[in-house]
Amino acid sequence: MKKTILTGIKHLTGSLLLASVAVNVQAGSPVTGSTSLGNAAPDFNATTITGEAFNLSDYKGKKPVYLKFWATWCSYCKAEMPHLNSIKQNYGDDIQIVTINVGMNDSIKNINHFFQNQGYQLPTIFDQKGELTSRYGVVGTPHHILIDREGKIAYRTFLATDQLDQQIKDWANNKVSFNGISSTKYQDDLVRVTPINKPNNQSDKTTSLWHSAPAQQSLITGATL
Repeated sequence: MKKTILTGIKHLTGSLLLASVAVNVQAGSPVTGSTSLGNAAPDFNATTITGEAFNLSDYKGKKPVYLKFWATWCSYCKAEMPHLNSIKQNYGDDIQIVTINVGMNDSIKNINHFFQNQGYQLPTIFDQKGELTSRYGVVGTPHHILIDREGKIAYRTFLATDQLDQQIKDWANNKVSFNGISSTKYQDDLVRVTPINKPNNQSDKTTSLWHSAPAQQSLITGATL
């Protein structure tokens, strides 16, 4: 049985557009604890804020998927967006990139405003009720998750790290077999992160802790994040 989450209103310049953004998490998706490295990523399908369908299972056996969880009120998330945009421009044909806005104290209007001001065109899912955020065990933003061609979680981190960049380059250069991530072990860098304050009016029902990350230089952009 699928759970469907319908979200509300998207504002466009000069008009008001009602947008229904659905997030469907498959009933057969693995349960809590399944988001460990090397395990199958929870399957889901959703509609992006521009009305495009996204089905995670469509990419299994075809190409890796890069999920980035973020929010417009998260300063580190916005500081990392040029990095993500650069990855999309350079490796978008080899790796499917999708951003997931955690929905907490945020809106599609805020996302559109930010993207329009910065000139970004990134596939984005608005997770208004935190279904995907919770299912993927995300307790802080930004949060990056790489899913390999077999649909397994290969890497996760709060940082846009050199390790993340190198894995993307390896995948794009076909250095990775369909059985995992080449000679690199499934790895996370979550231990490098320290907690900061929650966003205003955060509900403890959605998540328990929010994080930020120290400065880190990106191999792809060369910028300090």
